[in-house]
Amino acid sequence: MTKLASARKAALRVLVDAERSGTYAREAFNADAGVQALDARDRGLALRLTLGVTATLGCLDEALDLFIAKPKKVAPRVRWCLRISTFELLYLHTPAEVAVSQGVELVRSCARGAVGLANAVLRRVAEGREAYLAAEDVADGDRDVVQLARAGGLPVWLVWSIGEARGLEATRLLVASELEAAPLAVHLNARVDGIDGIGGNSCEIPGCIVDVNGPALIASGALERADAVVSDANAQAVARRAVRNGSLLEIGAGRGTKSFVIAAESHRAGISRKHVSVELSEDKCALNRERLAAAGLDGGMRVLSGDACDLDSVLASLDLEAGERCLFDTVLVDAPCSGTGTMRRHPEIPWRLDPEDAFQGLPELQLQMLTEASRRVAPGGRLIYATCSVLPTENEGVVETFLASEAGERFALEGSPSQTMPAPGTYDGHFCAVFLSE
Repeated sequence: MTKLASARKAALRVLVDAERSGTYAREAFNADAGVQALDARDRGLALRLTLGVTATLGCLDEALDLFIAKPKKVAPRVRWCLRISTFELLYLHTPAEVAVSQGVELVRSCARGAVGLANAVLRRVAEGREAYLAAEDVADGDRDVVQLARAGGLPVWLVWSIGEARGLEATRLLVASELEAAPLAVHLNARVDGIDGIGGNSCEIPGCIVDVNGPALIASGALERADAVVSDANAQAVARRAVRNGSLLEIGAGRGTKSFVIAAESHRAGISRKHVSVELSEDKCALNRERLAAAGLDGGMRVLSGDACDLDSVLASLDLEAGERCLFDTVLVDAPCSGTGTMRRHPEIPWRLDPEDAFQGLPELQLQMLTEASRRVAPGGRLIYATCSVLPTENEGVVETFLASEAGERFALEGSPSQTMPAPGTYDGHFCAVFLSE
């Protein structure tokens, strides 16, 4: 019998734990004590398998079910074993004899009675790899988009939607980048000029360092000291649009990455102003407050929790203090979205995303938030709408609907909205539209 690699055992354990607990794969990986005991090489393979299987889950099941007589009869843990080996066969180009033998041993470790099934199915997957990726089982008219979807391990409906909106070449590049590690960028605290030993290069955004070495960054302790925050370079460009004189209302702040970037950039620019940050989750608000305080960037900052669709309730205390309804010179809406521009970093997105949410539920929420936010923009002020989606229903569609509404009558677009797209070696997909009020 072939000895089972510890990295594959760890990946199986993490994937099963993540499914059972409902946590994200990366969080389960980081919390697994056995993973931390692996050497660097095995830990790297375990992470690659964990994230890769999560990102391509639907395609792996589709490929497996072509060769399983009764797919619903396969035990969940056995299916996870088969998924790991199928990922290696389809996407890692692991030699067939290695992937199959390791898959068989993985199944043997948890269900000895399923060893025969595993051996037969994985051998057929290995033999049928090229035919599956070439979509030979699909009609000619649909084959191109299915090939593209399978190449990136993505749902067909999602690839078709992106292709229709952004064009074939941009979609091919997105797919080509899907299973690559995303490049790493940070934004520096204004109190530091740099961080030794993390590599990287400066760019046109002050304080932004791109192409950073991840392990070196962690080892530096810079994140714990709040000397920097990890932030995609294109996300930093969106945050920079909110760096201007006058008061700022930031909606959808999350854990406060953009809050940090905006505060650091404002400090560099010599801008001192009221900055109010709103986020639904109180836990995320607490993380934002803690990091800003550790960074020394919390001066003039208020972090409030509440529903951005009811800003009158969220901002009631500020209105009371001011003796009037507070209006802001800049309002940034960082809207909750599908995250389709960040799928490399968040492998759960492709197979958890519901088309109905992408095409209806999320756009309705985004429009409601944008409309509510527009009522807090001072005359002559600026309203910024941003997502990390590449789907037009969440981006251009929301902008057009807003401008055609009663609330949008006093606003006009400042230039054309921007849309970045993921591609090999580049940063994430972000959308940004800026409106000027009368």
